Amino acid sequence: MQVPDQVRVAAFVDGRLLVIEQYHYLAGRMWQLPGGTVDPADRGSRAAAQRELAEETGYLAGRWSDRGSLYALPGLTPARVHLWSSIDPTPSRAAPEPAEADLEVRHIALEEALFAVRDGRLRCAASAALVMMLSLERRP
Repeated sequence: MQVPDQVRVAAFVDGRLLVIEQYHYLAGRMWQLPGGTVDPADRGSRAAAQRELAEETGYLAGRWSDRGSLYALPGLTPARVHLWSSIDPTPSRAAPEPAEADLEVRHIALEEALFAVRDGRLRCAASAALVMMLSLERRP
């Protein structure tokens, strides 16, 4: 199956993680980190991550870090999910796509996001992996 690469962004505003809640017709309502498709017009996954964060949450810039990439379905596609983090992005105006009209942005503690992975509110695999990675990095 040929599908484009994706991105997920862990953005921290005032120490709180931005999480979006959205309905997906194949999976139902869930929490996940902002993200989407790496478009051909993007100049790499960082540009796609910055674009998706701005579109979905309205936040721009910040201090960006590359967190690597994952193969979400390696038996079906070579597409990767590129993981990024942004610290202290600045607020602006969100511009979600029409299919994202029901999107809600939440500001939560990283620990709550970790609990959301465990209790099934945060079910996007790449989002869950990034939340767990960041949780491990912040522990002593």
